[in-house]
Order: sequence, then C-alpha cells, then structure tokens
Amino acid sequence: MWKSILGTHHSDRSTRASNSWKARTLQLLAMLRGSQCCRQRPDVSQLPANFFSSKLSWRLHDMAKAKYFYLWLFTLAIFPVIAASILKKTGTWSSPITKVIVLLCAEFVLASLPLACQLRKVDSTSKLRSRLVKEVVGLGSDFKYDDWDSIAQHANEYLLQEGFWHSKHCIYDGEECLSYFRAQFYLPIVNDPSENHDELLAAELYENSYGNYWSSQGCGKIATVQEAGQSLPRDTYHCSLVYDLVYGSKQALKCLPVAVLVYLLMAWKANLRVTVILSTLGFCQLLCFFCPFTIAKRKWIPFTPIHVLTLMNLEVQSEFGESARKWDEVAKKMNIYLNEEGVLPERRVSCQRGGCFLTGRIAMPNLNHCWP
Repeated sequence: MWKSILGTHHSDRSTRASNSWKARTLQLLAMLRGSQCCRQRPDVSQLPANFFSSKLSWRLHDMAKAKYFYLWLFTLAIFPVIAASILKKTGTWSSPITKVIVLLCAEFVLASLPLACQLRKVDSTSKLRSRLVKEVVGLGSDFKYDDWDSIAQHANEYLLQEGFWHSKHCIYDGEECLSYFRAQFYLPIVNDPSENHDELLAAELYENSYGNYWSSQGCGKIATVQEAGQSLPRDTYHCSLVYDLVYGSKQALKCLPVAVLVYLLMAWKANLRVTVILSTLGFCQLLCFFCPFTIAKRKWIPFTPIHVLTLMNLEVQSEFGESARKWDEVAKKMNIYLNEEGVLPERRVSCQRGGCFLTGRIAMPNLNHCWP
C-alpha cells in the first residue's frame, strides 16, 4: 500500500513538474513569438496618422522642420517692409499694374516653401520602389492590407536615414504608402510585366492581400448597387471642358469673397465699379487655379480597396466586356455608390465611361487572385 501511495505521490510530483515545465516552455515560446512580431511589425504610434489630429497639422509641423523654414519666415516678415519702401520712393502705389505685381510677388513668396517641400517629396518618394518591394516580399504569405502602416513607418525611417527627407513624418499613413506602391510598382508591372522573381512575388502578394481584405470586410453586400435614373457627365455637359469649367467655377465662387477683400484692401476703394472689376479679376484668377484640380478629379480613379473591388465586382457580375454602351451602365452604378459613400459629395456624377473602363483595365489583370 505504501508503495502505491509513494508511487502515486511521485507520479503526482512528476506530473506537476511536467506541467510546470510545459507552462514555462509555452510562456517562453509566447515571449519569443511576441518579440518576433514586434520585430516584424513595429509600433506605428509615431506614424503621422496616429500622431497628428489632422493632415493640416501634420503638413505644418513637417514644413516647420524644413531646412529653409526660418529663412522663409524671415522673408515673409521683411517683404511688406521692402515693398512699402520701394513703393514710397517710386510713388507708384496708385498704379493698378503695380498693385497686381505686388500681389503676385506676395503669393509667390507665401507659396515658395510649400511648393518646394512638395517637389522634394515627389522626388524623395520616387526612390521608394525597390524598398517597398523588399518590404512586401519580406512579409511573405503573412502580408495583409493592415501591414501598410508598418511599411509606411519603415519607409519614413528609410527616407530619414538616407537623407532624402528632413523628418520621420514624410508619409502620412499606410494608405499613402500604398498609393506609392501602386503608382511606382504595381501599375507599371501590369502594363509591362517583369521577369524579376521578387517583383512577381510582390505583385502576387499584393493581389492576394486584396482578396483577404475583401473577405474579411464582408464587401460582397456593397457591390449590389441598384441602378437609378442618373445621367453621365457626357449626357449633361456634352463636352469635358464645360464640365471642368462648371465645377471649377463652384470652387472659385467659394473663395471669391476672400480674393475680393484682399483686392479691395490693396485698392483702398469700395465703389461699385471697382468691386465689379476686382470680382471679375479674382474670379478669373481662382478659376485658373481650380481648373487643373477639376481636370485631375475628372480623370480620378477610385484607389481605396473597397472602391476598386466594388468596381471589379460590378464588371464581373455584368459580364460586359469592352462594350462602350454597357460600360455606361457600370459608370452609372459606380457613380451612385461613390456618392452614397461620400466620395466627392459635391458632384452629382463623379466618374464617366472612360474612367470606369480605364480602372477596370488597370485593376483587373488577375481577377482570380483578388477574391475567392
């Protein structure tokens, strides 16, 4: 009996020791896996999207760290003094031509640093192609859409270390990083297929990530957009130039009071004739500024995964092929969906047949990789 009791006691001790050893082993493995996850997907709290409350505050903060920021502030401070001194000595302030020249110079000085930062950012982000491909390939089969935040964090660190950017806040979030990957790598490789193994693998992983994202978000229900009585821009305006002028004019009218106020302060007159002339001049200047943005939006392609996959699903369900008339129906459905989602809400229509057809040709080279 004692032997059985002792045997049971020893077996209990060995069982407890074994369970304790297993528990410690599992704890150690969990710690190792956690550390590996931390190495592969670092903390993205310093990503501008998580660090700043808005894109405006992010841009202002990043611009304040630019190399010539204080020189730009000094130029803004002394510009009115220099302009007033020159005009006082020459006595030409009453001339309308002089006032227009001074206003244009002030606008140039004010926009010089933001424009320089934007041009430098375009040049810097153009060097990310190989880096982004390497990041996607490095994640392998575990790559998913949510990983773009960590990739953006790595890209910011890379740009800072290589001296391509003056801070670690160049890229705002993963969505912006994804747009660079699409523009610099994926769309070119769709039009001109590469034979490089890493590039082909990166493209395949990117397509698979869209399929996983589509499945995880339950996006099938959003693609069942019902067609309604809605016309296309071509049917309403008959000409793309008229379409651009109409929507450019709406944006210009919103900013017109500010422009007229600035002109009136410079003219020191407030009669009806001067107000009409300055309003016309300000409207023309604003229209020239907003029309390029309107043209860009007219050729806008939905770049977010939900929008692209919705368009792809509409095309596949309809089985339209390349028929222009039937692509009109896809465009109408896509317009309804984009307006309901709040994309370009000021427009009654937001995409045309050509835009939908181009998006379909770019976004659907490998449909079998995009969703199950």
